[in-house]
Amino acid sequence: MHLFQKDIYDWKSWGTVYQSLEDFQPLIEAIFKKEKLTGYEDTSRLTPGTNAVFKAGNYVIKIFAPKESGANPDDDYNAELRSMQRAIQSGIRAPQLIASSRIQDKYEFKYLIMEHIEGQAAGAVLKEATWEQKQKFIRKLKRHLQKMNLKPVEKADEALIKERAIQNPRWNRFPDKVRLQVAELINQYEWADYVYVHGDLTADNIIIDSHGEMYIIDFADSTIAPAEYEYPPILFDLFNYDKELIHEFIQGMDYTDFIDKAFMVMLIHDFGGDFVKTTYEKLSGLPIVQLTDIFEVKELMYRQLKI
Repeated sequence: MHLFQKDIYDWKSWGTVYQSLEDFQPLIEAIFKKEKLTGYEDTSRLTPGTNAVFKAGNYVIKIFAPKESGANPDDDYNAELRSMQRAIQSGIRAPQLIASSRIQDKYEFKYLIMEHIEGQAAGAVLKEATWEQKQKFIRKLKRHLQKMNLKPVEKADEALIKERAIQNPRWNRFPDKVRLQVAELINQYEWADYVYVHGDLTADNIIIDSHGEMYIIDFADSTIAPAEYEYPPILFDLFNYDKELIHEFIQGMDYTDFIDKAFMVMLIHDFGGDFVKTTYEKLSGLPIVQLTDIFEVKELMYRQLKI
């Protein structure tokens, strides 16, 4: 008799179950007993990502999608584990890793167990912060980026990065003309030096504790990319298009050059199609079906994000 009862045979089937505490509770209990940890009785959902993530007692448990979903759990698990360890070694506050392993049930599930960071999501903090507090937040964030965006030991496969970006299914909702433009821009662009990036510094993935300390969580989208790969989630999710925050963040940079880079890197980002859709609809007030030229998005960014 399996602890996990649901059938997983593609990404859609995983998407129907990965937030279900009821379906994962027996598996969580077995994992906690295996690791000799307590707290599995007090379990709740956390902000959904692409894997199954729950709070259990004083811990966070992340259960990775099995290979039957179409995901690559080995790569995802190893990338997140290495990224967390590298961040902590670089002096970045991140959750302490408690356990990392796998459990064989109906499917093989890899998992990470981390300490739960008590605090507020940065998005909520910024909404209530004074301007002085916002400036202090941005200074801390930029220091974290300097520590995180280090030159990688391994060599980046630029051709693979470009191909993955072009084939990203998030572009499927766009007209053929726009998709062809995106592919051409990605293929022609000459990338700068590659670094390690977090890749998903959103309003929910930065936590501010009761002492005002900044913690970075959820390294699932960490990869090797140009440093500006960090920009889209920061500008469009963490800052929520706030012009003053954006301009404080880019102090010392040329505005035109910054927007050029932010636009281009948005196209190669794993969530690039989502960012383009949200940006176009927010800045133009029009539905994405009316986008006929990708450069409309770039022009909107130039005009609408300028103070």
